Amino acid sequence: MLLPRTESDTPAPHCTEANMPTSEHKYSIEDLIAALLRDQGIHHGHWALNVEFSATGAAVKPQDQPTRTLPGLIVSVNSATLAAADPSAQGAVDAALVNPRKTAVARRRASNRKPAPPTLQ
Repeated sequence: MLLPRTESDTPAPHCTEANMPTSEHKYSIEDLIAALLRDQGIHHGHWALNVEFSATGAAVKPQDQPTRTLPGLIVSVNSATLAAADPSAQGAVDAALVNPRKTAVARRRASNRKPAPPTLQ
């Protein structure tokens, strides 16, 4: 389950060129919704992602003219909410398609599987 983190929970990372990520993982909104549906164990209904933003005005100095000050806007993302949606809504994801409920046979097979031995990497 994904748990929200606060600044006090997570120390600020100390990033240098030596430990910067060498790759990135880009997700479509639909892929992100599907991952959240799987994480939350949701198997039915149509769902959408609502994103809450905050906007604040600020005085900004353009990089190409550092002596000049212009009005600017700072936009931050406050939260993302998985919300039930109408099946006809643009971008709505059907949980039954992206996270179908496992059948009894599939659950039995999964429980009979031997766990993979850990590997050193």
